[in-house]
Amino acid sequence: MMKRIRKVLRLICMILLIGLACFGIGIGGPVTVPVHREKYPSAQTETKEEKEEDLKP
Repeated sequence: MMKRIRKVLRLICMILLIGLACFGIGIGGPVTVPVHREKYPSAQTETKEEKEEDLKP
């Protein structure tokens, strides 16, 4: 009798935890990964002008 009560109680707890997890995800929305990209990264980069003397070994 006690084993049956423990099984039922364990099942109820598992269902409750899964339900709370689904409820939390539903309210908070999906977890987003922060992306720190800039819209126009090439506009801020500068290129180095090389002289012909620098190119020779």
